[in-house]
Amino acid sequence: MPRRPDAWLSQTADPEGAELERALEGLVERLEQARGAAERTAGRAPLGLREVEFAPGVRHYLCAFEGPAFLCLADIGRPVLDAHIVHRVATVGLVWEQLEADVDPSRLGDVATAAARVLAATDSPGAMVEAVAETAEHARVISAWRESPLRAVASLVQVDVLFALQERGHRAYTRFIRGSEPLVARQDELSADLVDALGAFERASIAAGLGARLADHLGGVVSSCDQAAAEIVAAHVTPLDAQEPGR
Repeated sequence: MPRRPDAWLSQTADPEGAELERALEGLVERLEQARGAAERTAGRAPLGLREVEFAPGVRHYLCAFEGPAFLCLADIGRPVLDAHIVHRVATVGLVWEQLEADVDPSRLGDVATAAARVLAATDSPGAMVEAVAETAEHARVISAWRESPLRAVASLVQVDVLFALQERGHRAYTRFIRGSEPLVARQDELSADLVDALGAFERASIAAGLGARLADHLGGVVSSCDQAAAEIVAAHVTPLDAQEPGR
């Protein structure tokens, strides 16, 4: 994955203050309209629904009913007729659910706590200590991203944002591993507090998912999401124009 420039991340950052309030108000209004349209179409209230955004302003709504049954709505509140579009919407929604499960703010917070222990146990400057601080900062940024109320929207743009943020955290953690390797040979010379703190930091970083690239991990689950999306298409409550590929 190519490294995203800071300017791109700034352009795709979540709004703040009054702008965030307006964005949330718009989201709530759109979800209410989609819920009403889904109930009118299916003759029953949906159990839940998700806004899926392929690109800024290009929105669909995936609604779930008892059964299970599903309904995909276009931004105008009408049922989508193309099975291929429904499949894509469903796949994005399922991938987003996987990301929600993989990015755990509490575990990311543990990285910052463990990093503070390392920094408190040593006053020696160096690449390893800098990498610890950088990893903790990236973990904080990822956690803030995950806890934004706008994460209710399954956005392909925000998938790229998350991949970029997590890639930075992973690279910082990799620098920590490289920087700590020389310490292994002289571990007996280190204080017990520092040894314990370094071990706790490594474990916390791995538990938070920073030990590997999230994009690589997600690539392994996309196929299962794709299969589940085909089942959603098959359970669509309104007729679709094109049959799902392979069915």
